[in-house]
Amino acid sequence: MERLGKNLTGIKAMLNHEKITPFVCFGWGCDFVSSEKSVLAKLNVLNEFYYLNKTYIFKADGNSDHNYFSPVSMYFIENKWEVNEMFEIMKEIAKTSLRYYIF
Repeated sequence: MERLGKNLTGIKAMLNHEKITPFVCFGWGCDFVSSEKSVLAKLNVLNEFYYLNKTYIFKADGNSDHNYFSPVSMYFIENKWEVNEMFEIMKEIAKTSLRYYIF
């Protein structure tokens, strides 16, 4: 989790001037059972208290060019991810990000 926090800090700093933060993280294992509140609570803090297991691309809830939150897509489940499950999420993020930069 410490590594994820450091990566998020770097990604958010790098994309600070953009309206999007197209970052996704997948995790699986016994730590991510819904009854395991302490791990999920720490992850929720890393995501600025935005929901986990939801796709976020655009920054949110700001009222100026410099006052936005940057929730990212963080998906955590108990059982191992299937490649096609991750692919569909990553495809949505990639398509939306490309549209943002091209149009």
